Amino acid sequence: MPQTRDLRQFDSIEDTAFPSIPTVNFEGPLTSDAEIKRLRAACLETGFFTVDNALQPSTAITQALYQMDQFFALHDKDPRKVSVSVRRTGHKNGWTPLFGEPAYQPGTLAHVESFDFGRGGHNVWPELPDFRCDIRRCWDALAGIGDSVLEALALAAGVDRQFFVRNCATREFSTMRLLHYPANRAPVSEKNVGIAAHTDFECITLLVQSAPGLELRNRAGQWFDAPSNTGQIVVLLGDMIERWTNGLFQATGHRVRNTNQERMSIVKFFAVDDEVIVTPLPEFADSSRPAIYAPVGQREHLATEVLRAERNRDKEKG
Repeated sequence: MPQTRDLRQFDSIEDTAFPSIPTVNFEGPLTSDAEIKRLRAACLETGFFTVDNALQPSTAITQALYQMDQFFALHDKDPRKVSVSVRRTGHKNGWTPLFGEPAYQPGTLAHVESFDFGRGGHNVWPELPDFRCDIRRCWDALAGIGDSVLEALALAAGVDRQFFVRNCATREFSTMRLLHYPANRAPVSEKNVGIAAHTDFECITLLVQSAPGLELRNRAGQWFDAPSNTGQIVVLLGDMIERWTNGLFQATGHRVRNTNQERMSIVKFFAVDDEVIVTPLPEFADSSRPAIYAPVGQREHLATEVLRAERNRDKEKG
């Protein structure tokens, strides 16, 4: 699977929707033999899948989307927005204005604004009623679902059930992003994108979107529209799970196109703990299948990839 730097931003999309996106059902145990078989097939044949029935109609997602509407509707000069701007705080957590997103492909600018936070550390919160409480509740809901998915993925890969959960336990580098894509009627161009093509740098990603726009790359190199049902979670595989499995499971290439419809996206990343060095596991690398990835830690990998993307952005913005 190409890494972020190898993906091609303007490969054409194959169809308006993926013909049959793999789905696992959260109503029963994800670790049942049938679900594990289905999950393994999704990882090996497609490279992404959705989780159904994990969210109820009036869940934390609904409240989080409401809070996102309230926050992103504020004028960029509103003190409640300015006070949590990354330009003011000097940290990556907080509000990043339009076109501040790193450019994962050279020559692009992302038409998106974001609010980012983590488990602890340098978090800042806007002074909006119940914002912090509702957004934290959404974090907790997705964290529980993500741990179940990590357990199921471990079984699907053929490793110890707790391996991925155990190595992603501290949440030190795990983050959640609230993304707002304003309606964009600018002509499509190589520069004007929602978010440029990339893979995620962590282990897995859970994503919920309020409107179409997300495009996924399957293992055959074809791009497809992702589902946009807010009751459905899209699961993307990240760089670290690809490294652990020596390429058996491959990171999901994805991008967001510009649309003339406003779009919200909630994204929860599950990162590897700081002390863990990720290298292909013995189950996937031996004399007949040499390791194709060098050992790396999550901190180093994140820093390298984000720095490269930030340089792309800054060069384009001049």
